[in-house]
Amino acid sequence: MNRNLLLAIDAGGSLVKATTFDVVTGRSSTVSRSVPLIRPAPGQTERDLDVLWEATTACVRGVLAEQARGPERILAVGFTGHGNGLYLVDRHGLPARAAVMAADTRAASAVRHWAADGLDAELQARSWNGLWAGQPGPILSAIAKAEPDVLERAHAVVSCKDYLRGRLTGLVETELSDASAGGLYDNTAWAAGHGTEPLGLNERAIEAFGLSRFRHLLRTPIASDRVGEVSAAAARETGLLAGTPVVAGMVDNAALHHGSGVFDGSEICVGAGTWSVNQVLVPAAEATMDSILGAIRPSAANIALGEMALLCEASPTSASNFDWALNRAVTGTTNVDRADGLDIYAARLEREGARAQRQDDPMFLPFLDGSRADAGARGAWVGLSSSNGEGELLGAVVEGICLEHRRHIERLQAALPTRLPVRLSGGATKSPVWCQRFADVLGVPVQISPVSELGSVAAAAIAGVSVDAFADVASGVRTLNPYWRVFDPDPGRADFIAARYARYCEVAELFDRLPWGE
Repeated sequence: MNRNLLLAIDAGGSLVKATTFDVVTGRSSTVSRSVPLIRPAPGQTERDLDVLWEATTACVRGVLAEQARGPERILAVGFTGHGNGLYLVDRHGLPARAAVMAADTRAASAVRHWAADGLDAELQARSWNGLWAGQPGPILSAIAKAEPDVLERAHAVVSCKDYLRGRLTGLVETELSDASAGGLYDNTAWAAGHGTEPLGLNERAIEAFGLSRFRHLLRTPIASDRVGEVSAAAARETGLLAGTPVVAGMVDNAALHHGSGVFDGSEICVGAGTWSVNQVLVPAAEATMDSILGAIRPSAANIALGEMALLCEASPTSASNFDWALNRAVTGTTNVDRADGLDIYAARLEREGARAQRQDDPMFLPFLDGSRADAGARGAWVGLSSSNGEGELLGAVVEGICLEHRRHIERLQAALPTRLPVRLSGGATKSPVWCQRFADVLGVPVQISPVSELGSVAAAAIAGVSVDAFADVASGVRTLNPYWRVFDPDPGRADFIAARYARYCEVAELFDRLPWGE
């Protein structure tokens, strides 16, 4: 039997997925499992890591069982997964405690005080990253105060994908793109050395967060193409063959960008899922406070392939707000659609595409789980009228998500010489109505791919290079993801959108100034 498949494992904030890709045809098959979150207290969001591993092994076994995809056909395994949060493991790579997710806000109060003292800009000059509550440093600082015994018995801080890779290989390691995204490492020094030296710690961050006693938990990162192999124990659990090559992979936002076929600064990549992810590549040497880094002041940034810096504007303000509205807030037509056997999302979006928007429609602030400005911010409908019904309320949610994406993208565009087209990924791409709304609101062509697992494309391409299936990552991505569809903005709606966006910004900026956490 031919060994012609690459396996990519993608662990997001709510799902873990295993996808096989045929290295010749690019055809793929995916099996996914949900991983429930734990909320031990208000503002705290965690995940049981044994449950995550069990879901991952179930996905791998499931995708291997499909259409005779036996383990002997797997050339190599690649990884991607969500960034930030805090994953603590012992010396065997097993959980030291439940993972703390990136949406967790237990450190929000401390972050506000650090930011008020000017620490944000000081740290960003070295780490490229803004300061926010869901990063490893602030969470680690909170855990050090509340659960010092946990840190005493922990061996390493890793990322989500690094934890899973460790369970597969038995190696406790952290990878470059993930480590560089968390604010605890000195990305500026790495870039100044053109990537020839290992990524070192951001000493000012270690000091500011009170983590000097625990610096041994922060490992020297490995490269994205570092190769290990499936252990005998993991082979028994997953059904993979022991000795199968396993590649380190990349954090999800970098994998999304490269899996979209973008390796330079010619396009902006937008992910519309739980998080609004909006990002652009620039040469790492230009990521300084007196150049593009200082002009944009991105909420997040990390090292990507080719000595590039990936500048990311992100917040938890995207399509998950629509899911909440359909399932928990405005449920009348949702219940009818579900009873009729319809896809509740497609049916609602189809109605939105047929609905005539008005300038006096209500607006929705998609801050249910926080905003870029404040993790404690909360969402709202504003401008409601007694004439409004479910159509206007749900339409406002769709529009508000797109408008908040535009607020992020405008920050990126302000430091760039020209307006760039967008490559869009995430759940929104399943709806032509939503894709067109993105194009109209952003005012630029929006490209979408029929391949839904773009992060997995990059993970598989990196794995493919390790076994000589592809000459380089870019050619691997072209093989696995060759087609794109373009949605052009409707010029007839430009004035309407401009007026709605101006009004939205006025309201959103008022929300930004509210003392949510005080």
